[in-house]
Amino acid sequence: MHDQSSGLQQTVGQIDPLTITSTNLVIGHRLIGASAGPQLVVAGVCPSADEVFQRILSIPTLPWMRGNLVLLRLDRLEDAAEVLHEISYIGPIDRTIFLPWPDTETLSKPLIRRSYHMVLRACAELGMIAGRGVNLRG
Repeated sequence: MHDQSSGLQQTVGQIDPLTITSTNLVIGHRLIGASAGPQLVVAGVCPSADEVFQRILSIPTLPWMRGNLVLLRLDRLEDAAEVLHEISYIGPIDRTIFLPWPDTETLSKPLIRRSYHMVLRACAELGMIAGRGVNLRG
């Protein structure tokens, strides 16, 4: 998952990599739901973002989500600032959330869990998922 050209591994749903064409750098992914709906952009920094994104991708009902979920790696955007115009247009965005930035390079399971639930809450609030079992109060 840390290879810049291969992108995230996933087993369910349709996922499109967001790639800088000239460098083939994957800066994020768009998960396309089963039906039309809102578009949520989630931005984060490696390594915590990778862990949160992998947890999201492991949700077995992901293919039935409404709308699109865009996962962006902010640390990869820094390296590609001069070629951002090469990223394909993702369309209108209904909400953007930024995952908390870790204080260290060490992975924090509580931070990953909070970030994961933040994404689920946003999806439930936008009507992308049913939200059963998701604490909407944060």
